[in-house]
Amino acid sequence: MSPSLQRLRAEIRFDRDAFVQRVTELAAIDLLMGPDRAPQRAQAAVALHHAYGSLESIMVRVARYLEGDVPEGRDWHQALVHAMSLDIEGVRPALFSSGTVIVLRRLLGFRHFFRHAYAVELDAEQLAVLRQELVSTAPSILAELDDLDRYLSQAAEND
Repeated sequence: MSPSLQRLRAEIRFDRDAFVQRVTELAAIDLLMGPDRAPQRAQAAVALHHAYGSLESIMVRVARYLEGDVPEGRDWHQALVHAMSLDIEGVRPALFSSGTVIVLRRLLGFRHFFRHAYAVELDAEQLAVLRQELVSTAPSILAELDDLDRYLSQAAEND
């Protein structure tokens, strides 16, 4: 078995576990309205940010290892998400379905907002919608990551 493919699988499992932890954390946060809920909104925003970050880390690892490079340019994050929806013959199958990509794009947009909106109040309704989308999509994201692991395992055996 290829040691580098095995390392890639281990790194993806590490990021997958981080994703699961953030989704579990999100599911437990109460985002009811009111000024006394600001700490919960902040916790949810950080968890959403980190959940997306763990998935982006997986995408970067896959792009670097299997494709040889990560998209470049101002919109490289969007290009990376798009690239992971493509089935690249002889390289890798599509990592994420179109439904997952929709959620990833929303999370990416939120992450950009979160990183740049220092003086803006976090919107509890927006956080609740994003949290619900991610929590409900998480099982299919995990299934897609399991499919990737099976593909990599088979590639490692054939290597």
